[in-house]
Amino acid sequence: MTLTRNPLRALVAATLALIAVVVISSPSDTYAGTFDPQLTVCLDDLSTVDPNPGTDGDPEECDGDNSPEVASSFVSSFGIGDEDVNFAAVVSYIPPDWGIVGGNDIPIGADVGYLDAAATLGLIGSACNQVLPVHFDFKNSSIDLSDTVIFTDDEEDDDATAEFAETDEATGEYMSVVKYPEFLLRVLDDEDGNPLQPLRRSSGVAIVAGIPVLLQFLIFPPGTVINEDLPSEPEKGWPSVTVLQNAGDPDIVPQPGPITDFCSPLSTTNVTLGETPEGDPLFITPKAGTHTFTTVSFGQRDADNDGYENSLDTCPFDVNAGNPKVTLEGDLDGDGLDAACDPNDDPATGGTNSDEDGDGYLNRQDNCPLVANGQQDESNQADADLDQIGDACDPEPDVADGDLSYSELTVDIEIGDAAGPGGAPDCVTAVGVACLQAGETQDNGNGNGDDGGSDTGLIIGIVVGVIAAVVILGGGAALLMRRRNGAA
Repeated sequence: MTLTRNPLRALVAATLALIAVVVISSPSDTYAGTFDPQLTVCLDDLSTVDPNPGTDGDPEECDGDNSPEVASSFVSSFGIGDEDVNFAAVVSYIPPDWGIVGGNDIPIGADVGYLDAAATLGLIGSACNQVLPVHFDFKNSSIDLSDTVIFTDDEEDDDATAEFAETDEATGEYMSVVKYPEFLLRVLDDEDGNPLQPLRRSSGVAIVAGIPVLLQFLIFPPGTVINEDLPSEPEKGWPSVTVLQNAGDPDIVPQPGPITDFCSPLSTTNVTLGETPEGDPLFITPKAGTHTFTTVSFGQRDADNDGYENSLDTCPFDVNAGNPKVTLEGDLDGDGLDAACDPNDDPATGGTNSDEDGDGYLNRQDNCPLVANGQQDESNQADADLDQIGDACDPEPDVADGDLSYSELTVDIEIGDAAGPGGAPDCVTAVGVACLQAGETQDNGNGNGDDGGSDTGLIIGIVVGVIAAVVILGGGAALLMRRRNGAA
């Protein structure tokens, strides 16, 4: 599996975490970006509404039940500031003693959470400074790998709606809820190419600018290797991966899209329900004690160290003359190419050309804006080293340009009086339902009899998604983002 980007670029889901600070140096006096994600997580009683959600310390926030062995919801917020490079990936680990109810024990279509985000985008080649609010409602979804739905539109249909966003006549739910998206069999697989069997999957569909966008959370058995470059120690917790659209699918056919950039600032709030509105448990708090959440995050590559990540920088090897988030700054002719590498930045002499190489991708959406590598070219936005710089203009296409910023931090959650030794809950006694605990498995009906569980907990992998290019955590490759490689 690889980390790739898709031309439909959208927001991202984040769960559980902390704070990281990584300064990216610059060879000049120009603005140099940082990578300083801000994340919080706490147990919360969703029935008490916080009247000032932007103000800390209100009694209505973080007022969830921290009693041992109860179904308590948690809320996390994730944010990146305007002067930060965007992030390539965030992976969070829920402590191994948390109890998790398997997907087969939750009704398909049950409400399991929701997410709100404010993503900063660039539309149709404009500066990356337009904020788009997006909301997803998450439903418990099928984990039957043998009953699938394709992501793209079936050309034999009478409509142009993607198959995952069609409505199931029997249940009224999206097909991505009642069936398993077929592309996940290729995106989430092991080193031998066998698809990973999730223990649980939740999915949500939002209509963004008339386009259905799919966001999913998949929980896997403890110790599952999602990517060889990610921590996979069993003691970290249970693994879950977040996937936006069909990111990472090797069968994606690249094509241009109207959303041409995704950048900072970014903020998200993710609500993970402890139980469904009908009272069915979803997550069970552990026994009394202090339990540690760990978050690993990565900042995007910046080849020229000018503070603008390769995915945003139209001149990735030249220090920018201006800020790509400010209209016309360093771009006098307004064609999306910074003056640092624009062959002609003077609108009076015909400099304006929003597709400088004429390959069908606007300059801001093209991973090689000065070298044709569009849809009529076999390379079509190919990026072998996944550094968001296309092979056609990358001097070393097999060597990633720029460093990934890395941070791993922790946050503690106290359960009960925090004085106990911790440990997995007795789910049946506590809430009257069986939940997956350390070392236990779930029968997913695929006949192999060993479909989940190990001797640890649950990772929640935040695979960064964006509306014109998407990031996904896959196995076997470096943690990198690929610039605009895929179709919506």
